[in-house]
Amino acid sequence: MTVKIKISYADLVNALLGNLPDREREVLQKRNALSNFPKYTLEQIGKDFNITRERVRQIEKEGLKKIKSLDFDKANLPINDLQSLIFEYLKKHGGAMAENHLMENLLPEQKAEEEKALSFILVSVLADKLARVDNSEEYHPIWKMENVNLDETLEVVRALKGIIEKHGKPLALTDLQDKFQGHELYNKVDQNEADNQAIIEALLRLRKDINRNILSHWGLNQWNTIRPKRMTDKAYLILSREKKPLHFATVADLINQANFDNKKACPATVHNELILDDKYVLVGRGIYALREWGYQEGTVADIIASILQDKGSLAKKDLIDEVLKQRIVQKTTITLALMDKNKFARTQDGTYKLAK
Repeated sequence: MTVKIKISYADLVNALLGNLPDREREVLQKRNALSNFPKYTLEQIGKDFNITRERVRQIEKEGLKKIKSLDFDKANLPINDLQSLIFEYLKKHGGAMAENHLMENLLPEQKAEEEKALSFILVSVLADKLARVDNSEEYHPIWKMENVNLDETLEVVRALKGIIEKHGKPLALTDLQDKFQGHELYNKVDQNEADNQAIIEALLRLRKDINRNILSHWGLNQWNTIRPKRMTDKAYLILSREKKPLHFATVADLINQANFDNKKACPATVHNELILDDKYVLVGRGIYALREWGYQEGTVADIIASILQDKGSLAKKDLIDEVLKQRIVQKTTITLALMDKNKFARTQDGTYKLAK
């Protein structure tokens, strides 16, 4: 059963620091941006107390040593419960998790003060009791169970990255798992007492150069389908996620809601991008669809002509239904287009065909 932590991390940190002399408490607060303090450098704190940087370092070390030496259970501080909870999460994810992934699981909601407090507890209080690895340019800080062989774990991660690179475009987790099942290293995932997809996601999140997009598809950070920079790439992801044609103003609103970056999407700018990029097809007044969905370029008359050429003569109702699969227009617009006798002819049985 999962242990429940009922105290906030900020309250827990305040309780821990409450066991220290004033100066040690303030040094730790300022060094770790706790209790609404910004993050201070050793030099800044030294000036505040009129002491050397080295003395500040010693005070910080002394404060942490006192905290770690506390009898947490006797002091009614749920540090050991938190340690057990971390162990459970690691086990559920195959034994290793990126620190930011672990923190997401531990934090009930995103609050800056809670995040800073939890980070302090993990790095400064629990890192000696649980295995934490933070010495790689390619990987985020990693928390792992002691029985996990990190070299073997990272070998699996490299294999997953290789599959993504070979595929050349983002993959859903289920598709990535399917491709990985035939790999010789898959058994290292399959033999764990945890959900395989949860393990694979945890492994992917270890790397700094792999991420998922708003479609929850995984790929390399450098790909514009993962971290889009141009407005057209953002529009493509929005339409792919919504899976239906959208007005350019709606696309702009959804881009801003997705919060890809700090650049605001203006409807006019989005409209210009959609017009110029052949990935998109205008299917109504200001409404765009992805060409890959099967939409064709052209006017309503062009669409009618293409349908009749492909299917032969059709009844008016059937023809309208076919056009509405390609265009978001009023039925009267289709009827008006059919009145062009230079392009279309009405047969004796009431169906329509291309004019000769």
